[in-house]
Amino acid sequence: MAAAPAGISVSKMEGGIAVVTLGKEPVNSMDFDFWKSLRSTMVGLEGDKQVRAVIFQSGLKKNVFTAGLDIKELFTPMTNKQRQNEFWTNLTETLIGIYSSRLVTIAAIKGACPAGGCALSLCCDFRIITSDGSMGLNEVALGIPVPTYWVEFFRAAVGQRQAEKLLESADMPKAPKLLEIGMVDEVVNGVDALIPAAVKEAQRWLQGYDKARHATKMVLRGDLTKRWTAGIQAEADLVWDMTSAPETVAGLKKTLERLSGGKKPPAAKL
Repeated sequence: MAAAPAGISVSKMEGGIAVVTLGKEPVNSMDFDFWKSLRSTMVGLEGDKQVRAVIFQSGLKKNVFTAGLDIKELFTPMTNKQRQNEFWTNLTETLIGIYSSRLVTIAAIKGACPAGGCALSLCCDFRIITSDGSMGLNEVALGIPVPTYWVEFFRAAVGQRQAEKLLESADMPKAPKLLEIGMVDEVVNGVDALIPAAVKEAQRWLQGYDKARHATKMVLRGDLTKRWTAGIQAEADLVWDMTSAPETVAGLKKTLERLSGGKKPPAAKL
């Protein structure tokens, strides 16, 4: 197993399947280093012609896929516009790469999967979750509007009405509901069943021809891929505007205090 920074590691199986394990304890907080490491990992896998599919799994001790974006990267008193723009650009390029990948991409989700983890999963071709899992884009609960292109791929997965209800209420549906509305494609009983199910599904997808499959994928996903890529800077600027709004700063400050046991976050800029 090859290790990368930020707790991300890669193992390769027979048949061209790679498993990317997200193991940044304690909750796979998706900070700048996490996204840089994941992007580097994906670039390496994309360039390996022996790899035809990738499975994303959590290697955490807790029953969590990932807790989402590191709030400190969004809390403007602890950062600045240039750094946050670089952070947002990096994570977006990573997500676009997964969304449009030549590889078959499968998210093997254990437990809770909010916000950024949900975004990563929705960019995959197939999603499997444990029966005790939950998933959603819950940014509104933190005082942050759901990013523009995240809304688009969420809506593509569940439809307009479900997107309205779930995104505006910051809902985190549990596994049965996720399967019902199409946010996931399979539910398994227990963590131990995730990888076998993911491998079986990857093998099914790999029975076809890779170039034909990817060409078809880009007919389905090419329009959003192009618009999302062209809109990276505009979305990054919008995220800065949203997160620097006084009410958002106040909401994120309360969240950071709660997560740190009541301690006030530092006010210094990075």
